[in-house]
Amino acid sequence: MITMIPRPDVLAPSVVAAYQSVSPATLGHALDTAMDPNIQALWRPVHIAGPALTVRTDRDLFAAVHEVIKIAQPGDILVVSSAPDSQHAITGEFTLRTAQEHGIAGLVIDGLMADGRALESMSFPVFCRGSSPGLLSAVPRDSLEQEAQINVPVNIGGVNVNPGDLILADDDGVLVATPEEAQLYIQSCQNMEEGEVYARIQLAAGKTLTSIRQELSAAGTPLSVFQPPR
Repeated sequence: MITMIPRPDVLAPSVVAAYQSVSPATLGHALDTAMDPNIQALWRPVHIAGPALTVRTDRDLFAAVHEVIKIAQPGDILVVSSAPDSQHAITGEFTLRTAQEHGIAGLVIDGLMADGRALESMSFPVFCRGSSPGLLSAVPRDSLEQEAQINVPVNIGGVNVNPGDLILADDDGVLVATPEEAQLYIQSCQNMEEGEVYARIQLAAGKTLTSIRQELSAAGTPLSVFQPPR
């Protein structure tokens, strides 16, 4: 049985767009919501930002994804909690091709994946605990009926994720922010990113980091110091 709850539209598209150029480590100055570092990008380099479309399932993702795409919007990121399994992959290439064709921008899953090379070739970002050639679909079980819930709170990598939360992820890992937090900190994140870009340009021109810090501090924009909103 698959239960679907209507999606919440609480994360402004303008906020999502702004985070496309922000690294998780920048927002990580303000939030302690980084997932377990064992949940890593299956291929690199990669960067994604988008609203969480959450799924809790007890088996492979095939049936759940075909329900998810009925409500998915372009840019959504699948965030999947599944029964713990350190041997079998939850899903692979063709299930995620279906998701990608319907605009889903990536997958964060607390488990293993198959077909890593194919997923890289199709540029579909996946964050998981690793890869395996064994699929859950090959494991016998008493009942073939799948239990899944869509758009419910899940816990992934030690972090609670609610449907509609911001998922921000790159080569370093995955960070989660509520819509309110994402809105609150975006300006500080952008300021910090701009300061670091400027610093790298000046370093390439031969300046020292000490002199750059002094210059930015005098201008009221100290380097690598997160400025919380007032």
